Amino acid sequence: MHPERVRATHPVPRFPANVTRLPKVADGTYVITVRGAAGPWVRAAFDDVELSVAGDTTVLRGAGTDQAALHGLLQRIQDLGLEIVDVHLEPTEPR
Repeated sequence: MHPERVRATHPVPRFPANVTRLPKVADGTYVITVRGAAGPWVRAAFDDVELSVAGDTTVLRGAGTDQAALHGLLQRIQDLGLEIVDVHLEPTEPR
């Protein structure tokens, strides 16, 4: 026989079922703004996303990007030592 503190069955799940399910990937475009105007070297590093310079900031836009691609893009930004000013998701359809 087990002592009282040992349970023969598994305890109640810690999280409700809806928390542990993966969310659907949102449709839209990730927009990342970094400080500074991108030169040719930075532009070459981000040739797979739309890049534009607006004043003293650079805007990167990745359409249809999933979470894994977003994290990869953020990692490249960090590796280059760029300072992120803003990250947001623009929906495909206007709200």
